[in-house]
This record gives sequence, structure tokens and C-alpha cells, in this order.
Amino acid sequence: MSEVTDFYKELPDKVKTFFDRQYKDSYELFEASRNPRTGLYADAYMTLGENPDTRCSIAATGVGLISLAVADMEGWDEKAAEKAQLTLRACLGEVEGCEVGRDEKTGFFAHFVDMETGENIHSEISTIDTSLLVAGALFAGQHFKEKKPKISELATRLLKSIDWRVVVNDKERGVINMVVKDGEGTLPLPAYNEYVMVAYLARLCQPEDQDIQDLWNNNFAEGQIRNLPQIHYRDIPVLTDHDASAFLSSFVHQFPFYLVPEYATSPTYREFYRNACMADRLKWKELNDVASYVWGYGAGPNDGLYGGYHADKINNAPHDIASAYIVAGFLPVYPAGIYDLYALYRLHIPYDVYTNPEDQEDERKFRAAYKYGLHRYSWWHLEQPERWYPTAVTLIDWSSMLYGLTAFKRGMTFFTERLVKG
Repeated sequence: MSEVTDFYKELPDKVKTFFDRQYKDSYELFEASRNPRTGLYADAYMTLGENPDTRCSIAATGVGLISLAVADMEGWDEKAAEKAQLTLRACLGEVEGCEVGRDEKTGFFAHFVDMETGENIHSEISTIDTSLLVAGALFAGQHFKEKKPKISELATRLLKSIDWRVVVNDKERGVINMVVKDGEGTLPLPAYNEYVMVAYLARLCQPEDQDIQDLWNNNFAEGQIRNLPQIHYRDIPVLTDHDASAFLSSFVHQFPFYLVPEYATSPTYREFYRNACMADRLKWKELNDVASYVWGYGAGPNDGLYGGYHADKINNAPHDIASAYIVAGFLPVYPAGIYDLYALYRLHIPYDVYTNPEDQEDERKFRAAYKYGLHRYSWWHLEQPERWYPTAVTLIDWSSMLYGLTAFKRGMTFFTERLVKG
């Protein structure tokens, strides 16, 4: 088991108790969203409904594989390796009655599939969701390579079962195709964004392809990070996409930080990562009547409150809904954020001890809505008589909670040692 960080060692007892509970629950939410027969993971944990949901997200399945590596390391699940192998076998079509939807020509996966059969549920063939699956598979392969080397073999097979050439749209400007349709790449998206993961995996799998190499070297290599588009919050430079007049949701910065080897170790990217964290925190301070521990521009569902799923960002966050998992994701550059999470827990969302003898229905819904801890919440509704009970937690967005708490306790080496380098 990895050593623990000084940050974790020095936590006060009450904060450490909270941390330990929230950390383990960051895994338990994934376990509650896993199909035991196929090993596929639901798109979301349904707080007020039945689980696991019937709709699998292929991206969530990739994070589920990483959660199993964490659970194995922490001693939470003695069957973690066995579960990871089942998941990969299902993705490769080796589980009876489950054939996960893929593009026949290129091997890219459908975004949403049926949890039991793998059938595509009216969704696009997605390059980023496929990349999140493959990244999780390779991560698990590295973690379990001594205990169960078969997992690494399956992960490598998965990586190489895909023809990554179709992701390249414009190798000079870093434009990556988001969708594959009938073997061709479509819906081009210029840099910068989380699709840097797609470019990384393409380079890892097909180093002989010059277009793929140029896509990475011209745009995403460590030496090119400062040349990516930027926007300033006050005087703080923050990476953004081709529209240099708009900010990105904070998860866009977080996924490459944890899942792309060069970015996980890059001092330059860490600098921009710290800037993104600072901009997020400072923007929340501009709002009236918001506590200092409330921040986090993340993505997630708003069902029952203000409409559907939304990727919140600076200057584009309808009704100012905060995402606690974003705070967790930034802990490597802002470790004091653990006290922001503790304050939120202690003062507003004591999810494991909440009672309301005068309104047992409120107690039931509140405990269910936050069964696995802090996630998406409306600051304006926390203390209202008619409060908002979040109905779902999307697993891909929840991943920042898992990553950040793991890094806080075990250090970023937990990630850098398990990321496969090209």
C-alpha cells in the first residue's frame, strides 16, 4: 500500500474522520452503479430511484476500472481484480449475451449502451468516451499487472482494437473529431479541451502514424502547452478552447491532469491547473451571500430544479449550482479545499448523520440524495423549507471526487505510476 501524504497525516481528527468516510464513499458510489453480471457501469447513480440504472456510460465504465484500482490499494474490495477483468471482457465481447456497441470499421464505442446486452442506446460513437474507457483500462492494467496480468493483456487488446487515425481533423491546429460515423470522423472540435486524452491515446497506440504524431507534437506536447488558447480571469491566465472569450468548465482541466502522463507531471500544466482553481474560487466570491467554502464550476444534472444536464463555467452557470467534486479534484494544488468540503458537510450536508424528526420525508429524501456524500448542490436551496433533492449523480463528473481524494491521501504518484507512457 502506498504511503500517505503529510497533508493527510496532519488533518485534525474530525476532518480525518469525514475524509475517510467521503473517500471510501467515492468508491462505494461506483460499486452501487455497477452491473454485477457484465461489470459495466451506469451513467448515473439514481439517488431517489433503483440502481444500477439500465443505461451504461462507456466513460463511466472507464472510471469504474480506476475505482477498482483505488479499492484494491485501500483494501476495500478483495474482488477488485476479478471485477476489473470481467468489465474488460465485457467490453471486448467475451461475456455471453453482451456485445457492447461499437463502430464496425474503427472500433470506437457508443457513448451509452444497455447494461445487460451492450446494445447502443440511440447514442453517438464517441471518441472522448472511448478514450475514458481505454484510459481506465490501461490504468487498471498497470495497477493489477502483478496480481492479475491478464487485465493488462485485455487493456492492451482494447487499446489496439481501435483505429485512432479518424480522430485527426487538423493536425496543425489541434482539431479532433468528436464523433465517428460509418468509419469517418465528424464534429471537429479545436483545442484546448479534455480531448487531449484522445490525442494521447492515439499516439500511444499508433506511434508509426505521422498525422497522429503531428497532432500531438504540434499542439499538446509539454512544450506546446503555453501556446494553447488562453483567457484571463482578472490577471490570471487560464487555458481555454478556440473561443478565447469564454471559460471552460473546471472538469476540462481536471481530466487531463489525472489521466494524461505528460500533463500529470508537467510543471507548466500544473501552473495552469492552479490558475484554473484560483479563477473558479475567486469568481464564486463575487456572488452575494455565498460562503467562502462554496465553489466548484462542474458539470452535472439539475433535474427537478433548473432543467437538465449542464456544464457550468465562469460566466455561464445558470442559478449558480456548485459541484463539490470539483473542489476535491483541485486538492493537489489547493489542499486547503478539504476544509471547504468539511465545512459544507458539517454545516449543511451532514449526509451520514442527518435527522429531521419533524419531517421524516425530508430526512429520507435528504439522506438518499446525499447517500454517498457531497456532490452537486444549490447553495440557495440548502436552508430553504422546500429544498432541492438531487435525483442523480453522473459518474463521469463524480470521478473528480475519487481522483482528488486519492491524490490528497496517497499523492499524485498513485496516478503517475499507473499511467501508461508513450
